[in-house]
Amino acid sequence: MSLDATPLRRPDGGRWSDLGGAVLLGGDARNLPEMRRIASALSPSVHLTVVVEICGREQVGVIDAGDGRVSWLDRATDGAIRPRGERLAAAIHAWCAEWACGEAPVCTVWLGARTPTRIVRMTQALLPASRVS
Repeated sequence: MSLDATPLRRPDGGRWSDLGGAVLLGGDARNLPEMRRIASALSPSVHLTVVVEICGREQVGVIDAGDGRVSWLDRATDGAIRPRGERLAAAIHAWCAEWACGEAPVCTVWLGARTPTRIVRMTQALLPASRVS
């Protein structure tokens, strides 16, 4: 795969640069390279939100999200480690509640390949039309 994000294709065959509206990129630290490529390919007019579940501050990386928002969701809190996907699911649910409401919302969600199936199903159920990849 090319490191140049311009030709990066979506699973539906379209270009990431052609998307409009709100875009959520969700996953864990293993998905950072893909998230970086997608974020760099998106139009500056897109309202970008990136949520990354990590296990320890050492997994925090850099994502150029332009004017978008990047949230690092640390599973290691209060001396305990939360179950994988718990914080990610809560963040995705909140995003979908905000962006997938109203008349004909334009929103797209990309989830990392290792995102738990229960989170993918929840996201598909929350969106008005399936725009989950």
